Amino acid sequence: MLNRNIAIIPARKRSVGLKHKNRLLFKNTADFLDTLEWLDEVIVSTDDPIICNYSLDRNYLIHNRSDTLAGPSVPIKAVFESLVNEIPIGPNDFLWLFYLPILYKNKKDFNHSFELIMKGKINSLCSFIPAASHPFNCWKYDDQNKKLIQYIPNDIFRRQDLPPAWMLYHYICCFKTIELPVLNNELINENTYPLFLSKQKADRLIEIDTPADYEKWLAISKKESRGD
Repeated sequence: MLNRNIAIIPARKRSVGLKHKNRLLFKNTADFLDTLEWLDEVIVSTDDPIICNYSLDRNYLIHNRSDTLAGPSVPIKAVFESLVNEIPIGPNDFLWLFYLPILYKNKKDFNHSFELIMKGKINSLCSFIPAASHPFNCWKYDDQNKKLIQYIPNDIFRRQDLPPAWMLYHYICCFKTIELPVLNNELINENTYPLFLSKQKADRLIEIDTPADYEKWLAISKKESRGD
């Protein structure tokens, strides 16, 4: 049996910054998923009856997310662990994470990632964007001893001598089910294949957490539709 590719949409009911944002943003991701010919199934993990109705309208499978997994401090790995324990999913099926607040999606990027994993040598893949602040420049303050401490000891003084630094971003994230136990709470490990994104693409990745974020996204989308 061929490995399946399954999209997983986490969509809890409560949100702090933008009320019912997952209801508001659901259609954007669902419409995109309909364009991916290689997807075999879509599973929505939710505690929201409205999201359930949206999902049933699309013939998506629903994972009934418990109250203990619907809080803001719950790691996404715990949601996946619950899901694979409750729904028949093969050990070699690929699970693709789709966060609803990440609205920008480029089909070529996802098709390229699909082609990479189908070559059979990748069990985990995640996208990375250039770090906004280089870790070599970051310090913490030891309040007890009243002194500054470098997070990464170094004495580099020229910006151009800093090694490349990348930050995890769940724009694209997929892995084999069998790999889940060895992934961290962000669903990666040292063997994860890194998909490096350009700064230009990273600038389009606005994660919607507040009304201001949503307005910014609408403004960018309107500008792009005009070809500005």
